[in-house]
Amino acid sequence: MSLFFKVIYFVLLFTNFAVSTTAAWKNLTLSNYKLKQTGYSSTIANLDKALPNVKLATIMENLNHDNPGTAPKVKNLLASSGYGWKDSSNFNDQDTEKWYPQGISTSADAFDSEKYEGYSVQLISWHSDHYDDGKRGARISFVKQGSGRKKKYRHVLLVRPKGDEDFEAIKGLHAGGIVWYGNLLYVVDTTSGLRVFDLNHIYSVDESIKNKAGKSRNKYARSYDWQKKSGVTNMRFSFISLDRTTTPDSLIIGEYHAERTNCRLLRFDADYKTRLLKTSSGIATASQAVQHGNTKIQGATSINGKFFLTQSGGSLITHTWKDRQKKTTGVFPKVPEDLSYEKDVGLWTLMEQPGYRHVFAIDSSKF
Repeated sequence: MSLFFKVIYFVLLFTNFAVSTTAAWKNLTLSNYKLKQTGYSSTIANLDKALPNVKLATIMENLNHDNPGTAPKVKNLLASSGYGWKDSSNFNDQDTEKWYPQGISTSADAFDSEKYEGYSVQLISWHSDHYDDGKRGARISFVKQGSGRKKKYRHVLLVRPKGDEDFEAIKGLHAGGIVWYGNLLYVVDTTSGLRVFDLNHIYSVDESIKNKAGKSRNKYARSYDWQKKSGVTNMRFSFISLDRTTTPDSLIIGEYHAERTNCRLLRFDADYKTRLLKTSSGIATASQAVQHGNTKIQGATSINGKFFLTQSGGSLITHTWKDRQKKTTGVFPKVPEDLSYEKDVGLWTLMEQPGYRHVFAIDSSKF
């Protein structure tokens, strides 16, 4: 199966306190958690010949929306990190109910240099689950980082091939979390696993057909498919992050559920050279699998062996096996989402509700 990028251009405040808890963190059997890697799509070469293949610079130098600076009431907010989305009479990402922001990753995930092709960039995923029956699929905002709060962005639509000559939006792709790793973009697919896009293959479309699927295409490279096992509850792929503080690098994947207390976090090791998951005979097996006993988790990452989890009620949960779990309430005024750690900045996250759509960084060392 193949996926595509479609580039859309030319075309009263709670007191904060930490509580130590005894949530049911426990290790699980690693062999129960596997992903099967598909082969690299054979149609990319043909598309490269037929369509304009652009570099990241093409997007970065053709941004079309401003990100206004914001100052959300967040515990241990890093000064001047906050920004929002364009809100005008003819274009409103800040309040729209057609699209909801979900995942975050940065060029600091992509490379140790913290830049990609010379640019400091953040990627934000959005879903359209409640818009047009979810047929619009998911999109990615490419946000160029400027001095202070000066930032600009442009949207890219994720699509997949339809037959040999057409393409379509990926209906129902929630894109609850993303990781940018080298030239690859990992996107969680709730019930299926991971879809992997290749930023070396971005194709442009004309402005006149930007809202019409079926004229030009961009492509994803491969996928990692969840391997069901008898007696094991199927994993929900709700969010994802990169842990560069491990050797090797690793991806942290977790699941959201409003009521279940047996939700899990999985770690899969990654190959820094190929940017793919480490596999044996095409199968990636989790290098860590834990059950944490919390509900309504929206995002998670790990920094030097310490887990950080965002929770719907505005809490930030941390855990180490030595200090156990601590829950700091009232960190966020609204629902926080995915997490991404940038070592020279802090821990990035975002909020999804219309009117409260802030993207910002917090000082992880304060929790």
